[in-house]
Amino acid sequence: MPMTPEDTSDINLRAMLKEDFGIDLPISGGTGNSRDRPVIIGYRIPNHYVAVEHTVLRCLGIGRRVEWKLLQQALIEHNGRKLDQMQIETERTTDTQIITQIENYYFDVTECLGR
Repeated sequence: MPMTPEDTSDINLRAMLKEDFGIDLPISGGTGNSRDRPVIIGYRIPNHYVAVEHTVLRCLGIGRRVEWKLLQQALIEHNGRKLDQMQIETERTTDTQIITQIENYYFDVTECLGR
């Protein structure tokens, strides 16, 4: 059974991605499924934080067995932090139906901006 965003609330996302996909991303914090639990992206040179966001979403999609596409991206402020809100549409195909839903993921990019 594929994971839902709620299933990921108690995992260490960085460790999971490293174990499952062999990639070590400059991330910490939450799983990104709410403004209060954003994935925090640390600053690295080169500063490709958008690529990190897409890599996280791609890996989560593979793990959940869903296809996804970006619908909207917006920079918002929350509790004095800069969050990149990524609204995606997910699609999961079963033997009898195609299930689509809209989800939001939040990435704290405060450290990556203004450098």
